[in-house]
Amino acid sequence: MKISDIEMLHVVAHSKSLNDAARKLYKTQPAITQSMKRLEGQLGFKLFDRQNYRVTLTEQGRRFYSESVKLLAVRDDLQIMADESYNQVVASIFQRFTQTEIAITSGKRFAALDQVNTGVADLGIGPWFDLFHATGDLESIAIGEFKLGLVAKKGLLPPSLTYDELANYPCLAMFESGFDFDSERLAYARGANIMKLDDIASIKSFLLSGVGFAMISLSHCQNEIDAGILEQIHVTDRQDSFTAGIHVFRQHCKHHGPVARSIWSEFQALGEAYARRT
Repeated sequence: MKISDIEMLHVVAHSKSLNDAARKLYKTQPAITQSMKRLEGQLGFKLFDRQNYRVTLTEQGRRFYSESVKLLAVRDDLQIMADESYNQVVASIFQRFTQTEIAITSGKRFAALDQVNTGVADLGIGPWFDLFHATGDLESIAIGEFKLGLVAKKGLLPPSLTYDELANYPCLAMFESGFDFDSERLAYARGANIMKLDDIASIKSFLLSGVGFAMISLSHCQNEIDAGILEQIHVTDRQDSFTAGIHVFRQHCKHHGPVARSIWSEFQALGEAYARRT
């Protein structure tokens, strides 16, 4: 099963017709049809009902589409990591320490920080703010960055509006963590109409359904933005996009084993390379 076919499925599911999807993807209509037939053949069920040149998802198609949103979100996470060479570091350690179990997990907002502070994890990788130091005795290495922006389904919101006008639209946001500094303000929320979710894949799924807007990593939505399914929203009287650092971090005083020390050493080299680029 090709990821490119699943990407096409997402565009078709949010298009008026196959021709409309072809226009968004800069492909021919027969190429889109062949891709969808190939995907249906591999799945063993119909994804779409085709009537009067319009295509609508079948019941099985809707279930598969819902799960595929999560798949593409994981793909985006891995792609971001690959771009920054994080996975090369972990792969190198995995090959050197073949008798050591390495567990890589993700979760709610600031889950990595919480797991490191509580001793559940030796190392964490994720968004980093200097105030994290107040949560524990931590040391960190800057290894990359990502950009956050306001995103909604195309046409749902005006592409440009004021901060007060934004309060008229529903907001999708992550559940807050247990840290004192965490609040709804980090979601750029306005008004009382807020839907809270556990993970970024669910937020993206509801964005594609046209439920509301979200402050989200733009790299997770770039394909849909390029295809014209989602669009970035701009606020005229407030900053509406932010760049956040990505750090690897650990407890400063904790005794770390040879594997954790080796991973830290490799990330130090990655951090030095990132510092030279910036």
